Amino acid sequence: MLETKFLSAGSCHEEALKYTCELTAKIFLKDINFPDVKNIDIRCGSANEAEELNELLWIYPEDTLIPHNLTHKKDNNIFVEIGYPGSSFRNIDNKLLMNLNPDLPNQISEYLYYYQLVIEDNSSLRERAAVTWKECTSMGLDPIFLKS
Repeated sequence: MLETKFLSAGSCHEEALKYTCELTAKIFLKDINFPDVKNIDIRCGSANEAEELNELLWIYPEDTLIPHNLTHKKDNNIFVEIGYPGSSFRNIDNKLLMNLNPDLPNQISEYLYYYQLVIEDNSSLRERAAVTWKECTSMGLDPIFLKS
């Protein structure tokens, strides 16, 4: 079954982007608290957000260089592929989907792990993530919520 986790990623967009970088680094460096995967796909809310995350991953965290690129660059030698609605990720096995977009993506069945990042803004982003939680439970998934 798809391991589904909802992770508190801060209270604003900027905090969520930094949290995404930190989490990605932990997985890349094979922290024992996270799954050992071949690749991570990060789905952003928009092309602009994907570009912003792409730039941030080059400089943050400061002590880790994570091989990454945007989906439309088609680079097979990367650990992280960054996309957005309408873009498509490479079709490979043993990967994790990290979703910065509060809405449930269509292709989660292609993954072993699904991490929904929740921006706790006490407004629309949090509410949309709650809808995604309900969609996951209706699909028979057993999501858990972890507060950072």
